[in-house]
Amino acid sequence: MNETQNHDISKSFREKNSSKFLDPCQKESLNSMECLDRNNYDKGKCKDLFILYRECKKKWLEKRRELRRKG
Repeated sequence: MNETQNHDISKSFREKNSSKFLDPCQKESLNSMECLDRNNYDKGKCKDLFILYRECKKKWLEKRRELRRKG
């Protein structure tokens, strides 16, 4: 994630409704699920997309922890 994405995510968290779930990795998640659909749920054919999703999620969680520490 670049600095612009980090800022956008932070802003989105501050502005979202309390009942609304925000997932900045939604695009990666949808891409991996669509890949599974296209490939008859053969996970081996979608491995790269799963890696992208995991990396996005990891960075997102790190950023959330950082923001919590800062208050």
